[in-house]
Amino acid sequence: MKDIRIGTIGCGGIANGVHLPGIRNASGAQIAALCDIIPDRLHAAGEKYGVPMERRFTDYRQLIACPEVDAVDICTPNSVHVPAAMAAVEAGKPFCCEKPLGIGVDECLALEEAARTAGLPAMVCFSYRFKPAVRYAKHLAEQGMLGNILTFYAQYFKSSAFMKDRRLDWRFEKKIANYGVSGDLGVHLLDLASFLSGDVIALTADMGIAVTHRKRLDSEEIAAVDTDDFCHFLAKFDSGASATFSITRAAFGNRNQIRVEVYGDKGALRFDLNRDDELEYYTGGIKEGDAINHMEKLTVPEEFKTSQMQCFVDLLHGNPDRYTPTLRDGVKLQRVLDAILESDEKRAWVNI
Repeated sequence: MKDIRIGTIGCGGIANGVHLPGIRNASGAQIAALCDIIPDRLHAAGEKYGVPMERRFTDYRQLIACPEVDAVDICTPNSVHVPAAMAAVEAGKPFCCEKPLGIGVDECLALEEAARTAGLPAMVCFSYRFKPAVRYAKHLAEQGMLGNILTFYAQYFKSSAFMKDRRLDWRFEKKIANYGVSGDLGVHLLDLASFLSGDVIALTADMGIAVTHRKRLDSEEIAAVDTDDFCHFLAKFDSGASATFSITRAAFGNRNQIRVEVYGDKGALRFDLNRDDELEYYTGGIKEGDAINHMEKLTVPEEFKTSQMQCFVDLLHGNPDRYTPTLRDGVKLQRVLDAILESDEKRAWVNI
């Protein structure tokens, strides 16, 4: 099997933390090229992963045009996702893209149609869908162990908004990110909820900003933050389930706390994604006495363990994992993100 030669656009935190190590460790792939608008960051990644100078680019169009690149990995700020993916489609190259898929549903729909027409494989990187506990939870739900899902509760807490001297990076600017913590962290929870419970059909949201002003990246000028630091919303699903979401990057004492609880009419499960190889589970429906008040811990079987970038490589080799997030999944969640913004602005429920 010939290795897929992957070019990664964006050499920031998510690329260095997840994508590039994932490609390096995946069977059937290699890191062929890199792109970043910051030369120092580009060359640091190039040296680390052994990418020759002639395949290090500061313009993503050059990377996509490179004949040594078979597929494209997009790890840029949100506003570049769709333009870079469209360029890949136009070049006839499959791609994976960081979440959220874009900065609005219209551009995402256009991308989905273009990729479908071109017949190109594509994946959206909803990374927590690849966690063993999540995949096992999906399996249990599909086996009917929970019965009909009634309620879903999810929280994602971080303290990163309060990091000393954190400046106005792109996540704090609406013109680049469009969404704040709702699109950065909340979209993970939305994907998990949709993965387990169906599609969101209505919601009501409230959001706010904890740190209203920050210094710009390249100067001492103070500028306003215009994306949300915290977001809470209620949602209804087409399955009949109801959900509560709480997302914040302004919670002291939380490096990266993600907790999910799912309750059905026959069983329940909950998991903490800092311990992604186990979950707590209740089954058996209505029982007498104290039995209904206790869950058992389950260790996730080996068959549910994989990695995001291995799934992308398998997709490119024609062996897609059935849980791999598609562009359709990305478009659906883009609608939800837009509805969150609309609901907060209107102070009302929004149908999707």
